[in-house]
Amino acid sequence: MALFVFDFAADGQMHEADLHRPCPADHWRWVHFDLNDAATETDLRALVPASAAEILLQPETRPRSVIIAGAMIVMLRGANFNPGQQSDDMVALRIWATDTLVITLRHRAIFAVQDLRDALRGGMILPGGAGLLIAELIEGLVDRIEQVSLGLDDTVDSIEESVLVPGHDIDVLAPLPQLRRATIRLIRYLRPQSETLRKLEQRPPGAPPVLLTLPADRLHESANRAQRALEELDAVHHRLNALADHQYNRKADQLSRNGYGLSVIAAVFLPLGFVTGLFGMNVGGLPWTDTPLGFVIVCLGMAAAVALVILVLRLLRLI
Repeated sequence: MALFVFDFAADGQMHEADLHRPCPADHWRWVHFDLNDAATETDLRALVPASAAEILLQPETRPRSVIIAGAMIVMLRGANFNPGQQSDDMVALRIWATDTLVITLRHRAIFAVQDLRDALRGGMILPGGAGLLIAELIEGLVDRIEQVSLGLDDTVDSIEESVLVPGHDIDVLAPLPQLRRATIRLIRYLRPQSETLRKLEQRPPGAPPVLLTLPADRLHESANRAQRALEELDAVHHRLNALADHQYNRKADQLSRNGYGLSVIAAVFLPLGFVTGLFGMNVGGLPWTDTPLGFVIVCLGMAAAVALVILVLRLLRLI
């Protein structure tokens, strides 16, 4: 069962329709399916060629475009704004398009589709045909990807500012692993998506009529914005790597300082341990055992030994 079916007149006016009723002449149709519905596969195979259905029903997709049977298949990804889910766990939008029929499919809710659906129900018109609908969907996806990339950029800015504060707590860098993972997942899908939009913009040979009706200026702007979001994410990825290196170097420096301090303490107390060990032997012949000044003499000797060790360390510029 389709989530919704819209029929559009030539002037762009929309009215809701029934999937199992034919589209009126001089109209074109948009059908949106939920891939979690068991009836979707049957309904889809009744509308598109078998080869196209196999592509659209693949369990995993990556952004790409395919020209097949006089139509266009476009696989795109969008930021995930569903409650309780991570925005970098990107949602897939699958599009089959001719100049008379646009089919979109999704596993999880896509806010770009929902917003366009609500706008159309609120009176928005699409006088540009199916090509304008696809342009609207692409813009909606790119808008939300930009929101995510700018949010990551702002987060990294705040971390960098905190790191520059003297005496900052190393816990400031605790979110780095999660941020790096999110950035990598976004780049994984956004790079081929940017390439896909550039490919659509170039109008490849044998392009179906629906691709030729895509507004060139809007497609060009969407491709530029997707590329800019990709470049921002690349920059964020490199900045996160630099912050991770800073964290590692700071920890290594802290360990080095601690080790150095322990080494100095060990060097100072080494002669003291030798003296106490020597005088702790229970054998005859130990000096000053019969005089009340013996303890004082040993203590003064130990203090002199400590002073000598410190003097040597200073002369060697080790402290």
